[in-house]
Amino acid sequence: MNKLLKKLAAGLFTSALLFAAAPAFASGNDGFYEDMDSGLAAAKKSDKGVLIFITQQGEDELSASFMETVRSEEVQKQLGDYVLVGMDFSQGAFEKTVVREVDSSENQQAAKNAADVMQKNSRFAALINPEFTPAVYLFTADGYYVSHLVLKGDEKADAFMAALKADEVKLNALRQMIAKTKTGKPLEKVSAIDEIFEATQPEYRFFLIDLVNEAINLDKKNKSGLMSKYLITRTEYDAMVCFYDNDAPGAVNAYVKAAKEKFLSAEEKQQAYYMAALVMVKSSGQESVPMIITYLEKSLAAAPNSAIAPKVKENLDYFKDYQAKMNAAGAGADAAQSGGKN
Repeated sequence: MNKLLKKLAAGLFTSALLFAAAPAFASGNDGFYEDMDSGLAAAKKSDKGVLIFITQQGEDELSASFMETVRSEEVQKQLGDYVLVGMDFSQGAFEKTVVREVDSSENQQAAKNAADVMQKNSRFAALINPEFTPAVYLFTADGYYVSHLVLKGDEKADAFMAALKADEVKLNALRQMIAKTKTGKPLEKVSAIDEIFEATQPEYRFFLIDLVNEAINLDKKNKSGLMSKYLITRTEYDAMVCFYDNDAPGAVNAYVKAAKEKFLSAEEKQQAYYMAALVMVKSSGQESVPMIITYLEKSLAAAPNSAIAPKVKENLDYFKDYQAKMNAAGAGADAAQSGGKN
């Protein structure tokens, strides 16, 4: 895990920590918006593309100099068709997350307001999963992923603009696909949504969640035959949100709910129950063993001859044996206690 992702993980799973946004980017400052929500709101007014810059200014070797290039007049005058969003995750940014009692009430309130911004940015960066910084991503005004610009981070103005121009073709193609989702009969819209879904790399399909939900609502009888993959995507998204909120029971419920969907195949239902059990294993204690066994039993019963059935059965046997040993130990302790009283 790189340094940035370690910081994000610490931020996402430490609920008591208050986050404050870095001063490197702020709405109205140098033309950058401070988070995805404000950037998208601005972009939708004129259907502009959205460029997201993820940096660790002052920590990696390139972020600061790269952003100087982006802020240069030569580049800025060519970015009129784009809204810019800046997310900085440097150590300096995280050091500013502490709300100090000695600070003025105004500064404390400013830090609390900024906490939401950094939390949202942390979630976005964890979802987009940058392998290095600086990283630049192109999105539509609807918030749909277009591309990860191919950059080394040491580009000057001409090279940066050349990389952006190369991806404008993808942006325009996606805009045309989006337009097709807004007209026609329900199944025609579902087909248009599916075109976008399949054109998007699997790791970025969470950004299509509103289209995923729309497809599910448009085709409640699964006339398209496509609903299982949309139901699975929605389940994975819901579980991911629960993980970010430190809500393991919510993630379990998301998978259990999916396992009851009639449009999922037997193997898909099996996987859903198996995931519910797996989440419980990783997030709960001995008291959850009976429910883990229940979900593993349902998983095995859903598709007993599937490719993963042997693995499911192996885990089921393990937890049944574990429960039997716990029960025996408990019975022995009760007997010893009863004998001592006599």
